Amino acid sequence: MDQEHLKSSLRLDLENNKKMTSISSANNIKERTTEFCSKLQKKSPNKFIEKELFSEIIAEFIRQEYDLIPSKERIGKGAVYISKYIAKALFQFLHKNSLYGIEDYYQFGKVAFQSGEITDNSHLQHFALLFLAEYIYNYPEHFDSILNDVLSYANNDKWEIRESTAYIIISAMRKIPSHTLEILTKLISNQNENIRRLVTESLRPSSTLKWLRDPLKNDQILDLLTLLNKDPSIYVRKSVGNNLKDLSKYMPYKILKLMMDWIEISNIKVHDDLASEIGMSQEQKRLLWTIKHALRWLKKNNPEFHPKIKNILGNNYILYFDEKRNRLAKPF
Repeated sequence: MDQEHLKSSLRLDLENNKKMTSISSANNIKERTTEFCSKLQKKSPNKFIEKELFSEIIAEFIRQEYDLIPSKERIGKGAVYISKYIAKALFQFLHKNSLYGIEDYYQFGKVAFQSGEITDNSHLQHFALLFLAEYIYNYPEHFDSILNDVLSYANNDKWEIRESTAYIIISAMRKIPSHTLEILTKLISNQNENIRRLVTESLRPSSTLKWLRDPLKNDQILDLLTLLNKDPSIYVRKSVGNNLKDLSKYMPYKILKLMMDWIEISNIKVHDDLASEIGMSQEQKRLLWTIKHALRWLKKNNPEFHPKIKNILGNNYILYFDEKRNRLAKPF
C-alpha cells in the first residue's frame, strides 16, 4: 500500500470513528462548550463579565445541550452529566483566556445558582454547583470561605440539588482530604438531617476518589459512617447503607466484619427470628435496618456470603431483604 493510499485510509478511519462517537459523549460536550465560548468571546466579550447575563446565556446553552441528548440516553446522561462537562470546559476556557480572577469564579457560581433558583431552572443550579466544584478543585485553599454557601445548597428544598452539592465536597476531598475530613467529622453532629446526609454522600466510593475503595486506607471513613448507623433519619441511614453497599463490592469481608461488630457492640442477640424485632429498642431497630440496606448487594449477587449474613441477621435474614413480606422491616 503506497503512502497516499495509507493516508486516505487513515482519514476514512478517523471520519468513521467520529461518526461512531456519541453526540452526548463527554468530549463532544466539552468541544461544543469551548466552541460556543470562543464564538461568544469574539462576538460579545463583555458578556462574560456581566455575570447575571452570562448565567442566562449558559442556561440556554445547557437547554440546547440537553435537547441534543437522545431520549433513550437521558437516564444515564441527564442534567448532572451534561452540567459536569459544560462546567469543566467553561472553567478551563475562562482560566486559559484569563477572563476571570479567582473571586470571579466564585461569584459567577453563586449568581448562576441564584438565577436558577429564581427561574426554577434546576439544570442551571446543577451547573452552578458543578462549576463551584471545579473552582474548589483548582483553588482548594478557598474551600473554607465558601463552606457556608455549600451548607446552604445542601439544605435546598429539591433533593436532587442537595445531592449535587456533594460534588463540591468531593473536589475538596481530592485536593485537601485531611482538612475536608476534619470538617465532615464536625458536620456529623449537625442537627439538620440534610447536612448529615451531605457527609455520607460526599464519602461515596466513586471512581473520583478511588482510595475510599481501598480497605487499607478507608478506616476513618468507616468510623464516620459508624457514627451515623443508628441515625434517627431514614434519609441519612439510607445513604449510610448505600455507601456500605458500594463498598461491599470491593471489600466484602471487611464490611461483613464491620456489620458483625455493630451487632455485638449494640448487644443484639442473633437468633433465627431476629427479623421480628421483638424486644428491641428503637436504636437497635434502626441499626438492623441500616445493616440490611448495606448487605443487599452481597445477598443478591454473592450466595457464598449467605452463611455469614445469617450469622449477622439470623436464619430468617431473607425477610430483611423483602419488605413486602415483612411489615416490621420497613423504614421508620
